Amino acid sequence: MAAMVPGVASASAAPAHRLGAARPAAGDHFGASVAISGSTAVVGAFNKNSATGAAYVFARSGTAWSQQAELTAADGAPGDNFGNAIAISGSTAVIGAPGENSYTGAAYVFTRSGTIWSQQAKLTASDAAQYGHFGWSVAISGSTAIVGAPWNPAVAAYVFANV
Repeated sequence: MAAMVPGVASASAAPAHRLGAARPAAGDHFGASVAISGSTAVVGAFNKNSATGAAYVFARSGTAWSQQAELTAADGAPGDNFGNAIAISGSTAVIGAPGENSYTGAAYVFTRSGTIWSQQAKLTASDAAQYGHFGWSVAISGSTAIVGAPWNPAVAAYVFANV
């Protein structure tokens, strides 16, 4: 259970580092989603703890990578699939949990202060639909996030400003 971080931006480059969770378990699906911004990488494990899910933050110092945090939703429950989708921009990460609330879904915003990560917000669809899978996909640029809900019959993506 590891994710590889290339040391050189080349399709033929060999991985320079192997990132692994501090407490891995078979079936966690560590590495199913990944994101990187500068010297911070986030790796999802959406099946951890009966699919409650988790996301692991790694920080690079020089050429060494070390685990900085394990992120979980404050209201996490089995089946949420937290970590199914991950995005990071600077010191803000957005983590999708499309199984939350009977697959209505949610996305969680975490921010870093120094080396400490804390949950800042829980994003949900204003017209949430059961089995809409809000949080299936996420992206962030600066303070604007977009969250996909591919099975919501009304809308497929939601934009959030000032996250």
